[in-house]
Amino acid sequence: MVATAVLSLGIVAIYQALFITLDAFNYCANYLEVVSQVNERIWQTQEELRRFGPEAKITTAGTFPLEAKRLDWELSYVIVDIASDLYKIDLTTSWKSGRRIAQITRTAYALSKNEESEGSEGTDE
Repeated sequence: MVATAVLSLGIVAIYQALFITLDAFNYCANYLEVVSQVNERIWQTQEELRRFGPEAKITTAGTFPLEAKRLDWELSYVIVDIASDLYKIDLTTSWKSGRRIAQITRTAYALSKNEESEGSEGTDE
């Protein structure tokens, strides 16, 4: 009876470690699949802010397709430094993984074209 209890505890410990490893592997696989789409969305946002500044029309929510899953993303941007037109971009991607919600958050910065600096280039005073 004692041997059965010890063997049962050993089997439970082995299976628990296996499930934790599979969960970590699943998270990494999803991360590697979605990271290129996240980088592309951030690059598009940086480009829009660089070109149009505060008048940029940027989508702030959507989904990334990933096999049978739906990965929701939310994007926010805020001006950090008005003088240099520096924006902070935050993109959060989340999906349901078992009983928990997994998340990836990326932060980037973007400079907008400053109209005063564009007009002053090439002038001799």
